[in-house]
Amino acid sequence: MSAFPTIRATLNKIKSKTTVYLSKNICIIIIIVLALSTILFSGSGSAEELALPTTSNPRLMEIDFEGPVFEDPGYLVKDHSLIKDGNGLFHLFYIRGNAKSFGHATSTDLIHWTIQKPVIDTELATWDSYYVWAPHVVRYDEFPTLYIMYYTGVTRDYTQRTYLAYSNDLFIWQKFPAEVFEPLQGDTSWVTWEENEWANYRDPFFFTDNGTSYLLQSVETTQDNGAIAIASSNNYFQWEDTGPLYSHDNWHMIESSNLIKHEDKYYLFFTEENIGGISCISSDSLTNGWDITTRLIIDSGHACELTQTNTDKYIFSRHSGYTTPAGDKLYTIRFDTLSWNGSYPEIGEDIILNSKWTTLWGTAFEKQPVYGNSYKYRGDDTTKVGFEGNWWIGTYENFNGPVYGDFPGSIQGDSPKGAIKSDNFFVKGRSLRLLVGGGNYPDSCYVALCDAENDTIIYKETGKNSETMDERLWDLDPWRAKNVYLKIVDNSSSAFGHINVDGIKELGRPIPTIPDPSTNEPAPKGVHPRIEGSRNLDHNQGQPIYSTSINNYPNPFNPSTTIIISGEPDRNSTVTIYSVAGRKLRSIPIRTNSTGKAQIRWNGHDGKGNALSTGVYTAVLRNDSKVIASTKLVLIK
Repeated sequence: MSAFPTIRATLNKIKSKTTVYLSKNICIIIIIVLALSTILFSGSGSAEELALPTTSNPRLMEIDFEGPVFEDPGYLVKDHSLIKDGNGLFHLFYIRGNAKSFGHATSTDLIHWTIQKPVIDTELATWDSYYVWAPHVVRYDEFPTLYIMYYTGVTRDYTQRTYLAYSNDLFIWQKFPAEVFEPLQGDTSWVTWEENEWANYRDPFFFTDNGTSYLLQSVETTQDNGAIAIASSNNYFQWEDTGPLYSHDNWHMIESSNLIKHEDKYYLFFTEENIGGISCISSDSLTNGWDITTRLIIDSGHACELTQTNTDKYIFSRHSGYTTPAGDKLYTIRFDTLSWNGSYPEIGEDIILNSKWTTLWGTAFEKQPVYGNSYKYRGDDTTKVGFEGNWWIGTYENFNGPVYGDFPGSIQGDSPKGAIKSDNFFVKGRSLRLLVGGGNYPDSCYVALCDAENDTIIYKETGKNSETMDERLWDLDPWRAKNVYLKIVDNSSSAFGHINVDGIKELGRPIPTIPDPSTNEPAPKGVHPRIEGSRNLDHNQGQPIYSTSINNYPNPFNPSTTIIISGEPDRNSTVTIYSVAGRKLRSIPIRTNSTGKAQIRWNGHDGKGNALSTGVYTAVLRNDSKVIASTKLVLIK
């Protein structure tokens, strides 16, 4: 421990700099507060006269359906660490893209994320010259505003070591100098490790037990078996290898280990090479008793992280990746909870819908909300649903988020029926905005605002036989302070018998008064003129807005059906028929007449004249290359 005075001196410098930094900011805050006090309470006006009216900033209702998943669009996202700072802000650090630095994102709720500037860059001609992997962030117990990150540095030869960085605010990080922490590597008395070649010593995980610090690492033994190394310390910087915590009986690497203690029992979580999912084994002793044959595979993700929230509950996060038939990749980190059923860990699916909505009946909403652009993953990259964020209600879809359920692009179809209702809320806004799409079934597929006192419907909206959601606005002025709730219903199994909903929010502004161009009279109360009717004026540009739709009759059909189009007059368009897998079968050019109408007869054959089999097909209407609307065609033989 001869190096510890140097460590202590370095930490005291860091602490001193942080104290000065905090002191300066406290002084600035005091000056600002004094200045504001002088402004607010000087002159003849009272504090009441200067205050904003309480009605100008009500707590307005908003439901966006977002769920507990992080995605860094366009980047690979892998092994991560989650920590909550003293202000209640979550910080996520993760392998990002080409692993030349760590991604950093922040959130207050694990749902809505802000991507920050990356941290910890690779450095040429050093032990982390090629990659940085597997961050693990902990709070330094002797100085609560100092954070320490253990991580794996990788050279071009894939030699792996563990090193240490520090931060005072979790945004700006510095690597510890060599006199404080030398790169940590495997003990070659039992670990296969050699510089300048592939050498496993990665995935650090720090924990304390009975006053002693421990560090776990993924290693390979001299017998070519995968293993977890454990080192101990009475501080954060000087480690003594104590051999394997657990050694496998084959070559599979044991990766991304986490260890927690619950009711005097130890639980080890890890990912095993060539074995799917996240495994858990337990033991009454930290140093022995680990038996792989008692393994439970508790989740289908990879590289879990356990972040304690109270004495017996943890945030359980892990990453997953999907490759679609088109070759697209989706990488995410999902957050749920880990709790206990006796001595067994259980993962709770904390989908946001479950906490704010109640199922009234049926199964249509069991897989809701759904995640991402499912059409893209079915090979149709042109359908634009118009959802906001990543999550939305779409009762035709079946992908309720990464890790769980089916793969992106899977469907449950139009058969399931059901209804859900939101929690009650008192109307505070002047209007309510929402996005709605799906089938045109006003009596069976709709979203409604209901009076909580008598369950009567105040307003409701249905789709327009288009997957694309468009904006609807409801006038709330007549219902201010009313106790209400929202209800979403899918009670149709017919073609296009589903509902899409997103972006529900109260607004503090009223619906603008815009004359209906067909009558030059004000629009009816409670109806936004851009939504009703087939031809309305855009109040921003004064140009006609045409309501475009495509449907067919009969449906189901055999052997042929009439496809009916309504849209812009005298317009050349194309109707393309797709299989349920997204394969293009036939394209048919059409032109609307002077009233915006057109119809074509489809005989259930593809473009080569081959008769198609029983099934569900999609007709997509395009103007130029832009998708305008679509409908489902059900062929029954």
